[in-house]
Amino acid sequence: MRNILRVNVVLKALLVTAICSFSPSLLADATEQKVWIKAVDNGSQCEVSAYFKGDKDNCKNKKANGRGDCSKEEGCVCTRQEKHITWQMEGKESFTIGFDEGDTNPFITKGESDCNFKSNKKGKLRCRVKTKNIPKGMYSYNVAVPHCETTTLKLKIY
Repeated sequence: MRNILRVNVVLKALLVTAICSFSPSLLADATEQKVWIKAVDNGSQCEVSAYFKGDKDNCKNKKANGRGDCSKEEGCVCTRQEKHITWQMEGKESFTIGFDEGDTNPFITKGESDCNFKSNKKGKLRCRVKTKNIPKGMYSYNVAVPHCETTTLKLKIY
């Protein structure tokens, strides 16, 4: 009798796990976003541009309220607390990110998941949004490539 009870409990647990793994509400949860950065030389001047391209667009999440104020062609991404954002330079060139226009920095700067705002040698930077006390809204930040004009991008935290 005990063995039948144990098997029954295990089967119910497996069924609940299977149902939860296919639940639409779980699929709507935020995923890590990636911003692609390009540095383009136009002869006398270099311009930096960015765009979002991904399978899962967090801005389409109901809690983010859409892309009305966050253009994916301009590199804007939506995220929430504790999620990562990755920036990837086409061509593997180095770059830095800065919050110097009055906006607070929403990323972890101390501890295990710190963000130093400098890409690695492969032109990639991955940062994690802070856990608490991050106000929802738009954040502006700069992306600087050594030989180019700095560009300003946006990040939406919901």
